[in-house]
Amino acid sequence: MTDLDLATYKNLYLKTARQHINDLKNNIAVLNLNSTDKKVIYEVFRLFHSFKSQNYFMGFQKTAHLCKVFEKFFQEINEGKKIYNPGMSNIIFDGIRKLENSLNAIDENNTEVDLVQDIINLQISLGQL
Repeated sequence: MTDLDLATYKNLYLKTARQHINDLKNNIAVLNLNSTDKKVIYEVFRLFHSFKSQNYFMGFQKTAHLCKVFEKFFQEINEGKKIYNPGMSNIIFDGIRKLENSLNAIDENNTEVDLVQDIINLQISLGQL
């Protein structure tokens, strides 16, 4: 087996990651207008799932874990275990900003932002701890 040089994928990763961020913002805005739209709920879940997988593949564990917390939250909404409340959009948009900040650090310094405390705070806010 050969070593995989992930640096060759960095530009593609950043391009698709930024598209995921943009799509997440747009879908959350739509979801705030119709909090029961199953298609949008599933799309938000799928975007967080894909974004999580990208980050794990590239070795950005903290960024991936923050995505995983959101993925789990929207999976529970998608499965009818929780209900989306538009009042939570500030928490979600704040998390998306943190993901965006981590992307910027990856782009500029090849290192992600330390999101450990943010992940714990998000899990508390979303009732996962």
